[in-house]
Amino acid sequence: MDRVVIGVDLGGTNTRTALVNREGIVLDKQKEATVAAGGHEQVIAKLIGNINRQRENAGRLGRTVIAVGVGAPGVIHEQTGVVVKSPNFPDWNNLPLRKTLELELGIPVIIENDANAAALGEQWRGAGSGIKSMIFLTLGTGVGGGIILGGRIWHGADGMAGEVGHMTISPDGRPCGCGNTGCLEMYASSRGIVMTFGEIWSQQDAAAPLPTGITSEQVYQAARSGEPIAARAMQDMGRSLGIGIANLINIFNPEMVVIGGGVRDAWDLFIDATRDEIRRRAFEYPAERTKILPSVLGDDAGMVGAAAVALQKIEA
Repeated sequence: MDRVVIGVDLGGTNTRTALVNREGIVLDKQKEATVAAGGHEQVIAKLIGNINRQRENAGRLGRTVIAVGVGAPGVIHEQTGVVVKSPNFPDWNNLPLRKTLELELGIPVIIENDANAAALGEQWRGAGSGIKSMIFLTLGTGVGGGIILGGRIWHGADGMAGEVGHMTISPDGRPCGCGNTGCLEMYASSRGIVMTFGEIWSQQDAAAPLPTGITSEQVYQAARSGEPIAARAMQDMGRSLGIGIANLINIFNPEMVVIGGGVRDAWDLFIDATRDEIRRRAFEYPAERTKILPSVLGDDAGMVGAAAVALQKIEA
């Protein structure tokens, strides 16, 4: 029987699982609500159920599952597969996720940070196919990242490399949940866009109250319709992102930077400002040759990348 792996993108909102062959082709995929509020035991029980359903699917397709790769949010101890801490799962502190899953499933399980997995997915089957050095940024509620060097994830000394959302781009800027101020995440994420819109709104028309419950998607729509405050907010977001990417280009000199996450949907509204800022701040030659592209795989990146991690470990 053909051998395949299961790739899992374990998010705070949804859990996605995919059956992936050695060529990176997704044979089947499923999505289910995670329900993180139920605690780690409930989340893991649902995860095991999802994986077992994919194993059953593999059997019907005449395939054998040889390993599982899981992309999970938070700080992951690479050697042990322990989730040290996860912002999306408050009770996941030093949780032995790999050991727990392997005892239940009886096959090898590899745990990887979710943004790292998505980076590897884009490098394997997405925008970075064939590229050996690239940086992936995922712009959503926060800003995550993954660094690919020599075709492999760069983990750093403690497995925490790639936290690009927490580079400082404004020393006395907005306070961030990490304890720092002026992090990229506070300007280039969906939250940051809403904050910027609110600040500009109050400066431009202090007499008019800010609409309540505004979302980043509404800011995108308003910007596309020509609303000047929304358009300026997206330009400011693009400049902030450009500062961060310029720093990454000067440090890593990557062949490519790939941008994913929900904010990617507003690509046309910020990318010109981003590229202008990169040209202003990064060394001229690498700034010009580094390709800045949107994610190709979208929501599939994490699953495909988790599968790639599993295949790399098994083949090694």
